[in-house]
Amino acid sequence: MKNDTGQISTPGKPAQPSEPLDIGELRKRLAALNGQQYWRSLEEASGSAEFGEMLRREFPPGAAEWWDGLDRRSFLKMAAASLALAGLTACTKQPPLEILPYVQQPRGLVPGEPLFYASAMTLGGYADGLLAKSYEGHPVKLDGNPEHPATLGGSSVWMQACILDLYDPDRSQAVTHDRELSTWGLFLSELNQVVSEQQTRHGAGLHFLTETVTSPSLAAQLDELLKRFPGARWHQYESVSRDHVREGARLAFGEFVEPQYRFEKASIIVSLESDFLYTHPLRLRYARDFIDGPR
Repeated sequence: MKNDTGQISTPGKPAQPSEPLDIGELRKRLAALNGQQYWRSLEEASGSAEFGEMLRREFPPGAAEWWDGLDRRSFLKMAAASLALAGLTACTKQPPLEILPYVQQPRGLVPGEPLFYASAMTLGGYADGLLAKSYEGHPVKLDGNPEHPATLGGSSVWMQACILDLYDPDRSQAVTHDRELSTWGLFLSELNQVVSEQQTRHGAGLHFLTETVTSPSLAAQLDELLKRFPGARWHQYESVSRDHVREGARLAFGEFVEPQYRFEKASIIVSLESDFLYTHPLRLRYARDFIDGPR
């Protein structure tokens, strides 16, 4: 670097006297050049020997720590010694583990070979057909089921992230009551007590909170429960709901219906604040139909 006296010095070494730049000679030298030339400093333009030495060392602040003439063999010795010393700090003895075979191996299970199971996941109350890939009972990958009409083998970001819920360490591992461990027996005992109290009150003050329910079976069970407790209330909530879509369909058709689109037969599509390729419940199916249309 350049100090206040105009001398070039290296950190850790005293500044060596250097000849001042001859501006007149530098101008003559630049005038004799042809074409475009670029420099970052006057020292670089002058082509002095000191500046060339600094560029050769590439990293002047740290170069003083190395000695000149370091050959490849010496460098490999130093690198090997550094790796060996670093490995000594991590040499911890691992406890022995035993791998035991199945006493009764499940039918169809071959160690190391994946098994696929048809399943489904719900998002916003709508189900997507899945194929779950598992090894020895542990699911590792979720993809769309090619035979399911809502996915057709496609996949989404929510589908890929859904498998993380299976290995979430914050999931409840046991029944708890007031943040303390409990049992299913105590839970059912207290639940029956609450049900007995609500019988005399016909469910007054009793509220059921669920996500969006589109399953006819679950909806029928909840209807039977509301008949048993006529004073109870059922609430459905989604952070991003489709209530406006249901209300628009009611205004258009006189009842709550879900529109079904045939994008593969459309020549012109007008979408107003509706990302049917990303947020719609049938996004995977509509993405396939949208591409099949131009084809």
